[in-house]
Amino acid sequence: MNKTRFLFIVFLPLLMAATKMNFYIIGVKGKLLTNIQSRLMEIEQTKSLNQESDETLKQQITQAMQPYGYFKPQITLRRQPLQIQIDPGPQMLITQLNINLKGEGANNSEIKATLNKLPIAPGQPLNSAKYEQAKQMLADAAEQQGYLHSSFEKAEMLIDLNHYTSQIVLVFDTGPQYYFGQVKFDPTNISTELLHRYVPFSFGQPYSTDQILALNTQLVSSGYFRSVAVKPQIGGYKRDIPVHVHLQPIPRTSYSFGVGYGTDTGLRGRVGYHIVPINRAGHKLNLIALGSVAQSALKAQYVIPGKNPVTDQYQISGNLSALNYDSGYSKSSLLSFSQHHTLANFQRVLSINALYDDYHYYRKPNENKRAIFPKASFTWLKTQNNLFSPSGYNITVHGLGASKAFLSNENFVQASINAKAALTVPLIRTRFYFHTIQGITQIRDINQLPLSLALLLGGAENLKAYKFNSIGPGKILTYSGLEIQKETKENWYLIGFFDSGDVYRPNLRNLKNDIGIGLMWVSPVGPIKIGIAQAVGTHHSHHAKRPKFVVNMGPDL
Repeated sequence: MNKTRFLFIVFLPLLMAATKMNFYIIGVKGKLLTNIQSRLMEIEQTKSLNQESDETLKQQITQAMQPYGYFKPQITLRRQPLQIQIDPGPQMLITQLNINLKGEGANNSEIKATLNKLPIAPGQPLNSAKYEQAKQMLADAAEQQGYLHSSFEKAEMLIDLNHYTSQIVLVFDTGPQYYFGQVKFDPTNISTELLHRYVPFSFGQPYSTDQILALNTQLVSSGYFRSVAVKPQIGGYKRDIPVHVHLQPIPRTSYSFGVGYGTDTGLRGRVGYHIVPINRAGHKLNLIALGSVAQSALKAQYVIPGKNPVTDQYQISGNLSALNYDSGYSKSSLLSFSQHHTLANFQRVLSINALYDDYHYYRKPNENKRAIFPKASFTWLKTQNNLFSPSGYNITVHGLGASKAFLSNENFVQASINAKAALTVPLIRTRFYFHTIQGITQIRDINQLPLSLALLLGGAENLKAYKFNSIGPGKILTYSGLEIQKETKENWYLIGFFDSGDVYRPNLRNLKNDIGIGLMWVSPVGPIKIGIAQAVGTHHSHHAKRPKFVVNMGPDL
């Protein structure tokens, strides 16, 4: 008895139990194995496989292998229990591929470019799924160019078993091309001029279903409407397709409420009052009150749509805030004018700001400072889900500065980078999460920098064993942290973490470190982390001698 057959017999009962099948197959794997298993399980729904003849079973197995290019398998069957050993034999290759384009789109550059992307080519293994995928790619490319009635005059996969060759013949007729006509909106309290700025296509552009879906998505995301229905008027003999858009506005005024808890802020609340729209130009007003022991604020935001309201908007905002940290206390007023540019994986915010801050740092005298400063923020992100992304990154860079020459009390320049990254290794069901913050402030005396602009550390987002924003001020901030998150059950993770960082003056760095363990649940509203953090080393302050219970909620990328 050879080694392969011996292992097959010894482990057969375990393998059958693991797969919950009344048969076991050896000799093939991957999608080919899955297709054979599916075919046999389908038969077993109506009749036991042991009641089928060897000839019938071999025929069914062969048919299940043919879509993957195997037409001459050698199949050996053993009964009680059913054991199937398969030698798949040679895989048939595509010997010849003939694709012919006809109709108005025969010379369309986009459709012709699709020919080079098809998953079938001479010399490749014959695969029915890829053949169907190639046909669908051609049909989709034609539809995206406005050829709504395309069809295959001929679509053949010719098999020659004697010579073991195959030929694919596709004759694709694009049919006539259609174009976008006029777009009409239901009357609403939003001007049609603004609504047309949400339209991602122009009159006379080739019709595309994707563009119709994009229009629907952009109107839904605008925040003006409760429901949106985009209905292209396809039919008749006209090549221009009108588009009718049915809109149901949201209530013009609304309230929002929120309550939460975190170890950084304690119990916190949020109340909002919203007017959408203020006028037919689509302006919005948001009035928001935030309250917690550590941070409280009253905010007013006036939002103006940009030329492209999908990606651009302007904001005029005012903010009255009170900060209560171990590192200091602040009462500030901030007036800002900002421009926001947002794409799928990038965001830019440019602003000019006027700040008045009445503050004091721990064991320092009271100060009050005025600063008029420009600020730029750039964010690059790649995530698979807004709430929780197994892998991805989020990198934000900030830069700002003020000068006495422009009515500020102090000259200063500040730059910082906040980078987060996650990598999941499915094989070991483990997610590695890395977070680093680096920042520098150039100023004569760091105590003259308003506390609301200071670079600080401490809290659930960085040095977890230390109180929220208790470390600082300093001209240089450095922090790095690593979390190892091991999934033990679906959406439940055991986590271990290490953090290291400090906010310091040059030549006076004393890195503070902490370690800890915890539990993370990926809930429907995002990850919720609870853990215990302990400062380690000789540089922890009196604020971090005891283990600290940490609760953190929300996306980490």
